[in-house]
Formats: sequence, C-alpha cells, structure tokens
Amino acid sequence: MRLLEHLWVLAADLVRAAVARRPHQVFAPAELTATRRDLHRDLHAGLVQPDRTTCGSACLVVARMLGDRDYARWLETGEVAGRTRDPRPRRRRFADEVLATHVRTNRWYGASGARQVAWPRALGTAPWALAHELTVTGGTSAPGTRHRVLVISPRRRGEAYDDVVGAVGRGHAVPLYVGNRTLPRHVVLVVGGDDAALTAYDPASGGPVTITRDAFDRGALRVAGWSEPWFAVLPAGRTAH
Repeated sequence: MRLLEHLWVLAADLVRAAVARRPHQVFAPAELTATRRDLHRDLHAGLVQPDRTTCGSACLVVARMLGDRDYARWLETGEVAGRTRDPRPRRRRFADEVLATHVRTNRWYGASGARQVAWPRALGTAPWALAHELTVTGGTSAPGTRHRVLVISPRRRGEAYDDVVGAVGRGHAVPLYVGNRTLPRHVVLVVGGDDAALTAYDPASGGPVTITRDAFDRGALRVAGWSEPWFAVLPAGRTAH
C-alpha cells in the first residue's frame, strides 16, 4: 500500500508539473461564476471523495479546479497543453489526485518542500495542513495568498458566518470543518453564500448542500450527518516574496 501511495504522488506530481509550466490562469469573476454553475451541474459525475478520510483533500482539489483553468481541464478531460495525455477515466483521475493530495498534506514536508507537522491519514486532513496547501497551490486565490484557520466559537458563530460570506463574496472558496459537539469530523467547501444561506460542495455525496444562517448559528447543520461548524479556512493576505 505504501508503494501505491508513492506512485500516486509521483504520477500526480509529474502531470501537475506539466500543468504548472504554463502560466497560472486564474478565472476572471464572471468565468469563476460560470465554472461554479458547471460544477454544481456536474457534481454527481465523479467528484466524490474516494474514501472516508479524504473529504479535506477532495475539497482542496475542487478548490483548485475552481481557481485554475488548466488544472480543471486536466482533471475534466485529461488534456495538458492542448493534448490528451492522461487516459484515465475522469472519476479515476479525480480520485487519484485526491489520494495524492492527502499523502502530500499529511507527510513531514508540504507541497512547498518546507517541513510540516505530519498527521495520521486515518484522521483526515488537519486544518493547518489544508491552509498551507491552499497557500502553496492557490485554490481560488492567487498562489502565495496566505490562509488562516478560524476557530468557530459557539458564542461567535454569527461573526464566523459573516467572515465566510465575505470571503466567498470576494471570489474565494472556503473549506469548512463540521462535526458534532465533541470533534470535527468532515470538511465541505463553501462556494457561495449570502446573509441567508451558504452553498457548499459536499465530497461525501459529490453534490451541493445548503447551510442556512439559522442552522449555522444554532449548531444544527445537516451536512453528511454532522451538525456543528468547527473551523473555516480563510484567505489572510499575501505572503512576502
């Protein structure tokens, strides 16, 4: 199993390097809106986490799909630089990329090559590792945009909700950790929202889910069986270069 994991990472890194040789093409706001509509339409066609531990990794992959057109094109069609180079089915390509991302975020060094705190993959993806991966790959932000982990206090859920709405209003997709009263257990990706409700991609089903402000405030979510918001991963400005 360890060999297969390393092969997943190696294969994904080789194709990702080919994509990265082209300038990073961030979607314009109108294009990003259209892409999100396409994503909502196609969610059931394979964008499902490949196992029970990879919800965070699936959210990272979808966030990058929303923000990088070349990366999205590769995952959707297998095309790199105008040529089809990846013969795997779309569902398998997505699953393998999610698994490779999970290995990368949980090992002792991150996507940038810097050391990080390793995390057991059986426990999913730690929020700080997810924030670091978004800082490196960009997601829906420009690469190098720092991301921070917001701890959602039960007494300040309204403020956290407003922070998430503000971020998605500026074009950022926001990973949201949800769980029960004891622990965070699942990650979804908020891709839209207003004062009344959030729209999120749920990797457990591959479909969209609506989170109302009232449910968020009360800790009464109905997201993959989990009820309480725990963490949100938000953009926090650009790193110094």
